Amino acid sequence: MTAFTKENLIKQGAYVLYQPPGPKNETYFQRKVVARFKRMPGAGSFMTHLRKNWTVEEYFARMEANDAPLQIVAETGYFQPHIKKQMKAGGYPMTIAGKMQMIRDERKAWEARQAAQTPKYTECPDGNGFIRINNK
Repeated sequence: MTAFTKENLIKQGAYVLYQPPGPKNETYFQRKVVARFKRMPGAGSFMTHLRKNWTVEEYFARMEANDAPLQIVAETGYFQPHIKKQMKAGGYPMTIAGKMQMIRDERKAWEARQAAQTPKYTECPDGNGFIRINNK
């Protein structure tokens, strides 16, 4: 089983690549895409999680089974940095159950805010559509 290392996991632009061991001029074209981070930071923590929890063979077997990179690493407890920050600020444990509890609590808070708001639209007196209410 080949482990991910700092030498074989390469961040290049928006991509995290795996380069097999060996001279770089011989293995350059054997590189594989591990994940893409186009609009989201977090490649560093993703790479660290891969090095600690996954082997190359296990990870790419799951990739070949058409699993997404974040789905694969989520099984071993990976959270994106912004999710970790929210969980820590809310005092939730860094577990999948803690994440699910945070989502449930945020949804309840959102529903309470929505219920407390006055409606912006009301039904027309003739029953044919809705009109906007000006709440200034």
